[in-house]
Amino acid sequence: MIGDYAKPKVQLLGVRGIPGNTINHTCSFFVADHSPRSFAERVSRASGCGYDPERWSEGVRRDFMELRRVITNLAVLDFEGPGHAMRIRSLHPGVTLEQVREATPFELAVADDLGETPAPTDEQLRLIREVLDPHDLRKSAVKER
Repeated sequence: MIGDYAKPKVQLLGVRGIPGNTINHTCSFFVADHSPRSFAERVSRASGCGYDPERWSEGVRRDFMELRRVITNLAVLDFEGPGHAMRIRSLHPGVTLEQVREATPFELAVADDLGETPAPTDEQLRLIREVLDPHDLRKSAVKER
């Protein structure tokens, strides 16, 4: 949503679909550009559910909500830090912990067993290339490091 809440200039699809998906399903997210512009410490308006207790109305049940992973061009993150804080689970090959911290405007927890993100298997690559994205659209979303 862009503009005033009561009379927005533009209402994008995420605001319509993400609330139901995040409260009723296990979700993971892909962020193509891990940067301070993509991640904010705090937002004025949230379109999906999260683990911030200040954002939940009293009495709302969270039985089916699970945010599992955030996969970026730098790392794999989860919500298994203290109080469901975002945590760095693994670093992609060639990426340093310092690079991820510099690209994130808030403190991230770090997994005790932090390691390198495993490369996809040949079968996973085949599925991506032939079934999920045969037109190679992913290249337009992910910029080279």
